[in-house]
Amino acid sequence: MKKTHMRVSYSKLKAMCESVPSYRFSENGDLIEILYYPPSSGYASGVDEDSENARESVIVIRGVRRGDFVEIEEAYVEGPWGRRRLTEDELQLWVMEVESMEP
Repeated sequence: MKKTHMRVSYSKLKAMCESVPSYRFSENGDLIEILYYPPSSGYASGVDEDSENARESVIVIRGVRRGDFVEIEEAYVEGPWGRRRLTEDELQLWVMEVESMEP
């Protein structure tokens, strides 16, 4: 898998994941994994859904902590339709969102 060469502030990333319920943050030594569960299309459009089908996809971001930063090594979105790698533009937008957070 091609590396992204992007990094994000560890403290801002952890703070965002702790304050936003749709994020899950896990750490095993220096290995970091972020799971983000975006709202389903039904939820976003205001349609009631049963909880079994409420989550259509998950975004997975994995990286390695190096000091005050996490170097992103892998990022993809996965759903019932399969898996696709996040584009550099999508990942850069997410990094900018994290970096705009107050630690």
